[in-house]
Amino acid sequence: MNSASQTPKPTPTARVIGEGGLCATAEGWKLDIRLPWYRSLPVSTVEIDSLAVDGVAVDLNRVQFELENRRLPLRAMADQCQLVWYVLDSAYLHFPAPTQAEGAHDITLTLNLYPPYIRGLKRMTRETQRLTPRPNSAA
Repeated sequence: MNSASQTPKPTPTARVIGEGGLCATAEGWKLDIRLPWYRSLPVSTVEIDSLAVDGVAVDLNRVQFELENRRLPLRAMADQCQLVWYVLDSAYLHFPAPTQAEGAHDITLTLNLYPPYIRGLKRMTRETQRLTPRPNSAA
């Protein structure tokens, strides 16, 4: 196999879309996301900057963040100082599926981190993956 033709997988600290990919639910879609950092962080230091499906921005007011079976609106993440996102755990974004939900879609997620122990640092990580929604196996 020609390694030049392969798209390299992002390193764990550069990956925001998790191995679980995209899942269809009764409410829309659920996207597996990962913390692109080497240490666990309070959810209050994580910001979902943008989410797009096939280049069309998803209204972030309609997106919910889930961690440890606890769902909250994105705007409430900044208040979650005691809720810790551990580096080995997936979190999920729940959002409405687009009108044309069948087939594969380009999902682009931009996530910002503000680690509390590195004053003034804003680390932006953006990733795009072509994903096909699969049925929710945990329904």
